[in-house]
Amino acid sequence: MERPSKAKGLDETMWESVLKKDQFEIRMNPTYKSILFQVSDSAGSEGRPALVLNQAELFELLHAFLAINRSFNQETMYYEEGPDGA
Repeated sequence: MERPSKAKGLDETMWESVLKKDQFEIRMNPTYKSILFQVSDSAGSEGRPALVLNQAELFELLHAFLAINRSFNQETMYYEEGPDGA
């Protein structure tokens, strides 16, 4: 996957991978309280990147977004999570 650009808030040293799958990767930047959602290079219809999620992948995605939000709000986790969201 291509690295984020050097624009404000996109310095690659500030990004932490939260969820990485074959089709996409989600990174968060706690300094700017922002997320980077990168889609893999696989082309969908009309040459645009496409992302198809099944129910389990959608649940993982929602879980990752909730973990990011808790991190931004500096909430304490009841348990430790791995970098893949598990």
